[in-house]
Amino acid sequence: MPSESENSVQTAKKIATCLQSPDKKVRKQVFVDLQTFLSENEFSNQELRNIFSETHMYTLNGFRDKTELVREQAIKFMSFFVIDKLPLNDFYLTYVCPVLVERIGSVELIEESEEIRLELVKFLQAIILKYSNSEQLKPFLGDCVVILCEMVKDKHPAIKELSCRCVVDLAQALPRDFHMQAESLVKPIVSCFGHQRFRVRVEAVKAVGEVIMHSSYKGLDEAIVPMAEKLFDQIPLVRRTVGQVAARWLMEYRDRYSFFYKILPLLLTGLNDEVEETRIEAQDLWEKVGLQYKNENEKDLKDQIDFLLEPPKYYPKDIKRPNLGCRVLVQRNVIKLAKALALELTCWQEDVRVRCSQLLCSLALHSEEGLTQNLQELLPAMYSAARDDDQRVVVNIIRASELMGIFIPTKTWYQLVLPAVENGAHFGHLSVLSGFIKGTPQEYITDKLEEITKLLSDDTLCFTRKKKNQIELIKCVEAILEKFSEKSGSEVGFHLFKIVISVISLRDIENTHFTIDLLQPLYKTLGFPYCDALWSAYAHRLLIHIATDPKSWLVVTSQRCIFETILLESNSAFGENLPTIANILIQTLNPEADPESRLKTFWALSTAFDHKSVIFEKSDDQTAFFAKLISEVFVPSLVWHPGLTAEALRTMAAACLLCALNPSGDVDLFAGGDEFRELWEKLAPLLISLMEDAAYRSRQLAMECVAVLKNTCYSRQKGGGGGKQE
Repeated sequence: MPSESENSVQTAKKIATCLQSPDKKVRKQVFVDLQTFLSENEFSNQELRNIFSETHMYTLNGFRDKTELVREQAIKFMSFFVIDKLPLNDFYLTYVCPVLVERIGSVELIEESEEIRLELVKFLQAIILKYSNSEQLKPFLGDCVVILCEMVKDKHPAIKELSCRCVVDLAQALPRDFHMQAESLVKPIVSCFGHQRFRVRVEAVKAVGEVIMHSSYKGLDEAIVPMAEKLFDQIPLVRRTVGQVAARWLMEYRDRYSFFYKILPLLLTGLNDEVEETRIEAQDLWEKVGLQYKNENEKDLKDQIDFLLEPPKYYPKDIKRPNLGCRVLVQRNVIKLAKALALELTCWQEDVRVRCSQLLCSLALHSEEGLTQNLQELLPAMYSAARDDDQRVVVNIIRASELMGIFIPTKTWYQLVLPAVENGAHFGHLSVLSGFIKGTPQEYITDKLEEITKLLSDDTLCFTRKKKNQIELIKCVEAILEKFSEKSGSEVGFHLFKIVISVISLRDIENTHFTIDLLQPLYKTLGFPYCDALWSAYAHRLLIHIATDPKSWLVVTSQRCIFETILLESNSAFGENLPTIANILIQTLNPEADPESRLKTFWALSTAFDHKSVIFEKSDDQTAFFAKLISEVFVPSLVWHPGLTAEALRTMAAACLLCALNPSGDVDLFAGGDEFRELWEKLAPLLISLMEDAAYRSRQLAMECVAVLKNTCYSRQKGGGGGKQE
């Protein structure tokens, strides 16, 4: 008689043979019955092996069944049988793995159902986990890799995600053997990096991280660029995962010392991530990397560990200094990092430029003075990046410039940046320069300020109408004022004054906030008691500088615009420079000068004359000034000439003359009767003639001027101060 064990095997085989039934419901029920049979009875390992041997030809064939429900039930049963019931033995995998390769491991799609493919991958994962770190799994490493290479490329997101997890599980299950097949997985996994579902991208990054730990340098080279691209991912979790993987590589990858320069950017970029949680995690990981590097190189770093305990003298108080290992690790790779950054800062992709600018900040902070030798290579890219449309890039470039100003010797950056500015600066040059000035400690830059301001105040730079150039010039001025001291040089004040007045005079239509108020911080920093004292100190020199052929000025000429600002804003400094102003007015208001320029200048002069008590407060001889204007400006301007332009100019000249003649407080332009008589004799005929002008406004102004002259004459006769008037 057959034994009980033999009966059990025969029973199981009898149930399994029913899988040949043409009825799909019967076939599905067979797998349910088999699982029930195995669950409800206790079998020894040998009995289970015998059952498997007798039934596997039927049950594994269920993976190929035409009906999806049957195939699904077959997978559930085999998973139960192999994973839950059977002991560890590669005998079973010898039959199972080829079927899995057949169904989901070929280039041609055999298993059409996404749900079934997902169940098969789950089955594979369960096998890997059960046989982890066992010799029985080793012969099937190739089959597992073949399957996973295809499944990570599957269209179904859940299959991609699970397959990436399986890769990690397989690497950990066979740590000594996985390296033989690892590199073949890199390309398929990297193909998941662009998937729209972020969890797929996260798992793919983790999988690549694990695979590279078992790969040669070729695998790392293949993965490093796609990994870097994930730093631009919109999902913070993806970027954090890249940082985690990079930190592991920096600490555990066996050839890491040869590839630090490639791996470092993956973690350093996270130190400036937009998301605080990502920044904090990156900082913690980076600290661990630095500490490990310091411990591994303790002998080489002994002197620095023992003696360089204090940070540099002017280290920023708001920044925690990276540990020694972090700094040295960056400094020893800075040459290669800086070269790559110089290229990528001008990349056409916006996200790349943003991340590279963030990385530049980290590089400047960690390398400290170690970046000195690479500054010349970085600066052109920084000038370009400082002009970026994305303000995140600009902010990072300026921040990096400030950090470089702190650490890099002033003489070094000064000799590189100033010639670039001098050779045709755009606003990018000025942005970087302002950053360097702001970052450099006052002690080191004081003696350089005079030359810097001399360059910035050159006509080719400060006589600009470009909006952004003006903004950056003012930022440079503000940075210089922060570093100004009594030892900065006697010329610094005038240079800054010239820059500010030029920007105010030529300001772009959008720079309306650049008003005369810009002089307030200037006079305070330079030590003047009030703003008028600043004008008194520098107005004459500025007037002499701009007085180059005023007769040829057009309305847009920079010198004319600055002269207009001086007329309108200089207050008492106007009266202190009457001879110089008179000479310029005579030329720029010459009848042969540009008509539009003359109109603007007449308007500015009229506005100034409305405040005679202010502008003539400190003048010594306003009578001579006014007499000169009458003879050489107003008389020629009031003479009749044909044409509408000439008519408009006569009207403007008459309006300006009226402003000049109108009495104002205690200002007496003509102290003596002789001067007044000469004035009357010159003006009376012209004003009488002007009363017959075609323009109504000219006739009106002429009569008002005569009325003012008559009242002045009457008041002088009454007061006895003028003598007889004819």
